[in-house]
Formats: sequence, C-alpha cells, structure tokens
Amino acid sequence: MRRREVIRLLGTAALSVMSVTGEAEARSRIAVLTLLSPKDEEHIMAAFVQGLRSRGYVEGKNLDIDYRYSNGDVTRLLPLARELLAFKPDVALGAEPSPAKALKSIAPTLPIVCATLTDAQIPELAASYARPDGSVTGIAIAVEGLTGKLIELTQEFVPRALRIGFLFNPTGASMQFFAQNVEDNARQRGIAFLSEQATRREDIGPAFDHLVERKAEAVIVPPNGLFRNEAANITQLAVTAHLPTIFAERHGVEVGGLASYGIDQRETYRRAADYTVKILKGAKPADMPIEFPTKIELVINLKTAKSLGLDVPLFLQQRADEVIE
Repeated sequence: MRRREVIRLLGTAALSVMSVTGEAEARSRIAVLTLLSPKDEEHIMAAFVQGLRSRGYVEGKNLDIDYRYSNGDVTRLLPLARELLAFKPDVALGAEPSPAKALKSIAPTLPIVCATLTDAQIPELAASYARPDGSVTGIAIAVEGLTGKLIELTQEFVPRALRIGFLFNPTGASMQFFAQNVEDNARQRGIAFLSEQATRREDIGPAFDHLVERKAEAVIVPPNGLFRNEAANITQLAVTAHLPTIFAERHGVEVGGLASYGIDQRETYRRAADYTVKILKGAKPADMPIEFPTKIELVINLKTAKSLGLDVPLFLQQRADEVIE
C-alpha cells in the first residue's frame, strides 16, 4: 500500500474516532426518581419526555434517562437514589419533594429539578422561591387559596356537609403543611376536620372504616405518592362507604373519584423539562427562580356522582375544565 493511502486511511480512522467520541461526550444523562409506579406516572412522565424532545433532547439519540419508581414506599427512596447516582447523571428529576430530598442527601451538589415544591421545602431544599441558592430548583404546587377551594368545592357537592374527612400520610414531605391549611380553612367555615392516617396500602381500608364511624360526609384526598398509587382502591372504598371524594389531583377522578381541583400536572412536567434542559446547557439551579403553576383545573366525574346519588349543579359542570361521563 502506498504511503499516501496509508496516511489517508489513518486520517479517516482518526476522524471516525473523534466523531464517536464527540457523540459520546455530547450525550447527556438524566436520573428520574419518583414515589409513583410506572403505570401511575405514565402520562405525566410522557409530558416530561415530550418537553425534552421539543427542546432537542431525544432519548436514545443524544440523551439517556434512568428511571426508578418507589411505588408509594418512601423507605425505598434512598436505595433507589443510590442506584441512579451510580450512573453519574448530569441532572436529576426528583418528581416529588421526598425523592428530591433523598437525591440531595446523597449527592448535595448534583443539580436537581423538583416538579412539586411547596412552602414546606423552604429552606430545606431551596432558600427561597425567588433565589433557590443551592442545587434544587423547579416548579411549585403552592397556589394561594387552593386548599380553601377544596373545602368550598366539597360543600358545593354536599351543601350541608359539616364533617369532612381527610386522608393523612405522615411520611409525605408536604403532608403536614397541606393538612394544616385544609384544617384551618375547614374550621373557618365551621366544619369538623376528621383526619385519618394511612402510611401503607393496608391502612387505607381501616381509615375509611374510621371515617364512616366518625360520620364523615365527604373525604378530601391530598397529593401524595401512596394515595396516587392507591387511587383506584381509595375510590372503590369511598363508593362502598357512600362517601364523595375530592382529590387534589385529576388522576383520582379518572379512576372513579367524584371531583378534583388542582394543578395541571402534565403542564408542570413539561415546564420541569425546560428547567432540565437549561441545566444541561449550563444554567445553575441556584440562579433559577422556582416558578408557580399557570393552570388550575377542575375535573368532575358524573358517573360517580350518579352512583352516589348526587346531582351536580349545572354551574359546576359549566365551570369544569373536563366532565367525565
């Protein structure tokens, strides 16, 4: 082989290696840790992936995403976080505050985006909404008046209700904050706040039994990984007990709850994707203000209302963002 041909072939090989190396260097990695199950997280995680894709980050092409699901069990978060961190991600999505806390406890400098922050995480995860000043930023789910609206909505469905139940999971990072706000709003309206604790699937049935014994007239189900995973079970227990359920997340209504009032989670996860991309491009979480929800939605399940013998006022149906028939 001529010397010139050898040089040309060597040059081509070198360029090929550089090309492959360049692609490897350009490939980003995201760790995703959530309290939910793959099934229950499916739609909102699809919104996150679609948000990444719309900004030029395509899984399997220039992006790798590693997922871990705790299926509502907070005790699994730390082991799962360790598994994810072994992949050396560039950024992590802590879908809820508890996963974000688990990731931060092991990797305090890893950039973390949390899609569901509340006042309860200030200053533990972020110094303030305006300036996080640390490794965590994201989207808040704290909306002024939201908890009061859940009480108001319950009274619109059950006008004479004076005893309202509340499912309480003490392991939830934002649970105490949310429960206190609902309780304060209930008391301001002269309503008895009946809280029942559930930390595992096995606790939910007895919790409903106690609510029936305490003569609850409706039940509010707050945002929580366990309660989202067990939404179908909760709605079945509620129908059996003839108790209207008002969820803070629409998923509960999609599987048979009466109504929900809360943030549009799919929109929230698309915005979380925007934060993630900005970090991949060099932005620092410390300098990225935590944003607030832009869309609150009311969803009503008329089939469930009928099974409970409730007439849903026309003004509520007209106000709803979606009516499931």
